[in-house]
Amino acid sequence: MRVTPAGDILTEKVKLLINKEMKVRSILYATLCGLLVTTGFTACSDDDDNDDSWKEGSKVELPQYRAFILCEGMQKQNNSHLFFYDPTEQKLMTDDIYELQNGRKLGDTANDIITANGDIYIVVNVSQLLLRLNGSGVEQARYDRFDADGLGEPRNAVVADGKLFVTCYGGFVARFDLKTLALEAKVTVDANPEQIVELGDSLYCVNSGYGTGHTLSAINVKKFDKAVSHETLFNPYGLQKANGRLYVSAYGADYSNPVGIYDVKTTATKKIGNAGRVLASGDRLYMLNSTSPDWVTYTTTFSVYDATTEGVSAWNLKGAPEAMTTGKVPYFMEVNPVDGSLFIGYTDYFSEGTVYVFDANDSYKATFTVPGINPNGMAFLAR
Repeated sequence: MRVTPAGDILTEKVKLLINKEMKVRSILYATLCGLLVTTGFTACSDDDDNDDSWKEGSKVELPQYRAFILCEGMQKQNNSHLFFYDPTEQKLMTDDIYELQNGRKLGDTANDIITANGDIYIVVNVSQLLLRLNGSGVEQARYDRFDADGLGEPRNAVVADGKLFVTCYGGFVARFDLKTLALEAKVTVDANPEQIVELGDSLYCVNSGYGTGHTLSAINVKKFDKAVSHETLFNPYGLQKANGRLYVSAYGADYSNPVGIYDVKTTATKKIGNAGRVLASGDRLYMLNSTSPDWVTYTTTFSVYDATTEGVSAWNLKGAPEAMTTGKVPYFMEVNPVDGSLFIGYTDYFSEGTVYVFDANDSYKATFTVPGINPNGMAFLAR
């Protein structure tokens, strides 16, 4: 699950508002346009409405307000896909937009998608690719020397301080030029770093150790010279931030999917629940947890952790289809920062995915099928 960087759609002031808890997303949306105009949101600008540079090279006409869904596919199958979704019309283009625009496949096991400055960045794990696409999905630059430069397979990415940072399974966080994707520097962390975020002046990543790790590394983003590691949950893979807090997701030694809150001052991690997928927003962490007696039949429950009370309660997704609690399992959660709507992608790991849509008040709106395996992320652009 990837949060769209503020530079793409929102200024920092509006981002802070959007990151308030999901229960007030509708209130934010009611005043959004006025706030965006006063804080310089580009989609409300007549000047930017005339800037069609993001369309250069496109073979299809796309709207200015658009979204993209990444499907990682199955390992060693070379079946990762990128699909275009029209948020206004609520329609999915069933042809792979990357293949359509570039005349070749995306690659094997696309692991992450983020956006910055109107561009799309994709990390393709097994194919060992880092791609920069324009806002239409047309490739602008690529880096394909992860092995040659001793980095190992790429995993996840974040934009910070005008640079692109990528975790690499060789035990590094690598820094790239945002436009050219030229490798600039690398810092050693622990084995098999996974998700990475920026908080304050630091980059934080969790290190899975390919099933044996239990650390979280911190790097000063400006110095980018060394990492300091601290103990966290066993076999961590996910990291999210909200309201100055860091949340760690892990598989755990028994694959019970523990989730913890990491204190950046004390470096301690406190377990707060169990979840396979989480979404951090304001003072709350929304959690979806799937359990199975046989690794075939799954039951999914919805809950929410409140950091102000340190309590966990049921998450009421009003009108949620029964299929969300049985059968497939959740694979990503993403909030549309324009209108506060919530997208939850489900998978069975071997066939096409399903995405459920809820409005800003957590009321069910729609369901659609994604013709790709393992939908794992969604990115929104409005210019």
